[in-house]
Amino acid sequence: MGLPAAPGAGMHPLTLDTPPFFVILALLGLFIAMLWLLRQSHPRARRALDGYLEASAVDIVFLAFAVILVIGLVAHDPRGNATSFALYEVILRGYWLAFAIPIVTVGSSVHSRSKGTIPWLWPSVLVAVALFLVFFGVYLAAS
Repeated sequence: MGLPAAPGAGMHPLTLDTPPFFVILALLGLFIAMLWLLRQSHPRARRALDGYLEASAVDIVFLAFAVILVIGLVAHDPRGNATSFALYEVILRGYWLAFAIPIVTVGSSVHSRSKGTIPWLWPSVLVAVALFLVFFGVYLAAS
């Protein structure tokens, strides 16, 4: 089995006008609004900002990645090939985010709380990447 084709034109409709995309966008907006509110209401609360960023950084990164990937796929080809469709589905079906975000959040927290003596951050990121590839493979095989 070879590598899948690069994302490109095909027969699968890709759209941003779908509830899962708006949910992901709203969640990202909520995290940004919470950060803005914290900075506005407590501009000198460095520990609160550090706590917020420690708790939310993984979520923000994953949600931003999801939004950028979906927008990029739809902008590149509104009717995508099987690879585009599989990537689109990995994000919008939500299963990958539902598994990957908690795994990396825990890995990041253990890593930072142990001051790096328990190096769980990068292994948890590798697990998230592996999960992405598994879900991608499932959706690619189904398309």
